[in-house]
Amino acid sequence: MNTQFSVLSPAASDASCVAAREPGVDRAGRRGAAGWAVALLLSALAVTAQAERADRDLPLEFNAGQLKIDGKRKLQLLTGGVEITRGTLILKADQIELRETPAGQLAVASGSEAQPATFRQKRDGLDEVIEGQARRIEYDTVSQTVRFSQQAQVRLLRAGVLADQISGQTIVYDHGRDAIEIQGGAADGSSGGRVRGIVTPRPADAAGVKR
Repeated sequence: MNTQFSVLSPAASDASCVAAREPGVDRAGRRGAAGWAVALLLSALAVTAQAERADRDLPLEFNAGQLKIDGKRKLQLLTGGVEITRGTLILKADQIELRETPAGQLAVASGSEAQPATFRQKRDGLDEVIEGQARRIEYDTVSQTVRFSQQAQVRLLRAGVLADQISGQTIVYDHGRDAIEIQGGAADGSSGGRVRGIVTPRPADAAGVKR
């Protein structure tokens, strides 16, 4: 039996959680395209700020097969097909640790090469979705920073179709600075330390969106 929990945001309550019953092709672009991939993906990610601002005041909810609470270490360990949601944000992994920090909470999702952890969030007001995967994903619920580590890959889907993609060994998206940092190494680990990416032209209507 799965267990579902809802963790109230700091703005809503100081309580850590309230229990409730229960009810996923790495393609390398040309070498010279990596810079464009970074710039365009950053531009796309920056627009997600509106969606994230709307999400940050919502409860963080999670669903898992098993939950272990360690009061001394201030963490909750979830295992067994874990899913965390916060508005349009969805984080999935075999195992996720929810760690209490002085500022709030840190979700650390752990996957494997065969089944990496995944992240997904819809862009506000657009038919576009940012999604990514890695063997380890860290999501800071307060700073809204997402860190993809080990065989990391982040994609922009437009109307359900792949538009942009970037891959590296580590990808960090910092919502507070509207910045993204990619460190070398393709998602398959075969690029010899290079950052890889593919980009597609933006439709005229999307290109005209004010950023």
